[in-house]
Amino acid sequence: MDKQASTETTLLPVTVREPGPGEDRDELVRLLFGDAAASARRPEEYEARYPRRALPKGAMVTRFAPSPTGFMHIGGVFVSLINKRLSVQSEGVFFLRLEDTDVKRAIPGAIDTIVDSLARYDLSPHEGVLRAPAKGGERGDGSRGEFVQQGDYGPYIQTERVAIYRDYAIDLIRRGFAYPCFCTVEELDAIRQEQEALQKKAVQEQKALQEKGVQDQRAVAIKTGYYGRWAKWRDAPLARVKEALAGGTPFVLRLRAPDDVSGRVEWKDGVKGVISMPVNDLDTILLKSDGIPTYHFAHAVDDHLMRTTHVIRGDEWISSMPLHLQLFRVLGFRPVEYAHVPPIQKIDRVEEADPETGETKVSDARRKLSKRKDPEANIEYYREIGVPETATIEYLLNIANSAFEDWRKANPDKPYTAFPLKLNKLAPGGALSDLVKLKSVSQAVVSRMSAEDVYAQGLEWARVYDAELAALMERDPEYTKRALGIERGGKKSNKRIVTWPDLRPQLFFFFDELYGRVETFDFPENVPEGDRKPLLRQMLDTFDPADAKEAWFEKIRQVAVASGYAGEVKQYKASPEAFKGHVGDVSMLLRVAVCGTRNSPDLTEVMAVLGEPRVRARIARFL
Repeated sequence: MDKQASTETTLLPVTVREPGPGEDRDELVRLLFGDAAASARRPEEYEARYPRRALPKGAMVTRFAPSPTGFMHIGGVFVSLINKRLSVQSEGVFFLRLEDTDVKRAIPGAIDTIVDSLARYDLSPHEGVLRAPAKGGERGDGSRGEFVQQGDYGPYIQTERVAIYRDYAIDLIRRGFAYPCFCTVEELDAIRQEQEALQKKAVQEQKALQEKGVQDQRAVAIKTGYYGRWAKWRDAPLARVKEALAGGTPFVLRLRAPDDVSGRVEWKDGVKGVISMPVNDLDTILLKSDGIPTYHFAHAVDDHLMRTTHVIRGDEWISSMPLHLQLFRVLGFRPVEYAHVPPIQKIDRVEEADPETGETKVSDARRKLSKRKDPEANIEYYREIGVPETATIEYLLNIANSAFEDWRKANPDKPYTAFPLKLNKLAPGGALSDLVKLKSVSQAVVSRMSAEDVYAQGLEWARVYDAELAALMERDPEYTKRALGIERGGKKSNKRIVTWPDLRPQLFFFFDELYGRVETFDFPENVPEGDRKPLLRQMLDTFDPADAKEAWFEKIRQVAVASGYAGEVKQYKASPEAFKGHVGDVSMLLRVAVCGTRNSPDLTEVMAVLGEPRVRARIARFL
């Protein structure tokens, strides 16, 4: 098997912006970082510390890099699924990196949610942040192991990598691509207000010119941000920096955007194809005043040093691509392959009044699933409504690649992991959230499960959401599995269970405690009350648990015919006036008496699981 050469360069030629008159960058570094400047590692040291991975040719190194700032979004599972499947298929690596640099937005317990959600959906990473097994093994008491970081390319938590970002920032200062900015909040606000005023004025002037038939584009050239003549610290002399430091003014470190901002940047996106955008002209913050990096800077350093080959993420990051590619270039890194996946969307009905007629018009508007508005945005929603994790995954694969549905039909017995997911076949447009489709997929997934899997996964759900049912299931596991095994397997496998809440209506009549609560028995209309006892008495007298399905049904037919019911349904339909009803009505009478419902699997199999004493007791209660 071919291996990637570990000596193959992942760097671009290092560039240096020529120093200006009197510019002493080494002195600037010492002023800004003090003792840390002397101990800072050079980029080549990090190249040696994190060498190119020895993986098969074409192997993909992918990652999921969430911020621990809330619940696990369904989009996070969607992106993780794509990243993990592509890494596994190519014999690569999938890792989890926690981007926790936004300390103010961090939420306690969010890391637990991320790690445990990935594990529950069989998306645990090969390396990165994982949960170690609980002490004492699987105790079933809800205890969980501690977090560990697994792999040679860590730390995988960004706040533990601050020294690395600082060292790369120092290198950028030395090469003339970064500088300190001491602007206060008030000064930045004043810059923004000035820009907004100029923008407003330019728009007004443009409108006036357009009314005269003259086209002018000045308005679009003015935007808010730190750039151009508003970048007040971009070329500040060293003496001014010393003065600001002596006064205790905090500073951020900014990227020095290219002087020529008239060009465009173009790249081939793994999902959307070739994209072209204007180059980044903002002097973006790299390090905040507390030394913590911004997402943009940290991701470039991390994805290079962790030897990521493909960054597959939501398409809300496309607008940041000019900056990200610029960062890779000034850092001297070869860019990774980027692929931007569209979000899962939802349709809203929008009502608008026509300004001319006053009539209300209704239209459909697509939008991204909202954390605040849509319960289905939260991955816990799918667990609560009882969708098996595998069904959620297969639903997401349908969204990712429309070919999955046909593949599943052709390969009903294969695990979803056998589906060959391809990056360039991902749907470029946003798929709609479809809960009807989700439940259809769930029904198919449950129908393919063994009774043991239905029991295990259904019990796990019931322990949280239906404690009474869980206790009954656990009281006699083998009995419950036999009940769940009825009509399971084969081409016509039981499809009565769509989601786990369906366990109760499908199992209640197997437990006397639940059957005993049935107050109304929906006996068939064609069997009058006066016939019920005689028919049930005859069936009880002829009941033999050793009878096969055909033999037992023949006995019911004989009882029905002897009591004035048609022995076949078609016979009754041909001459309904000649019969009280048909054999199906008599059989339904027995089903309702034994099960308390008209909706049950094959009655012969149900009675075999219930056992003779329970069957006789249930029939006898109506005599």
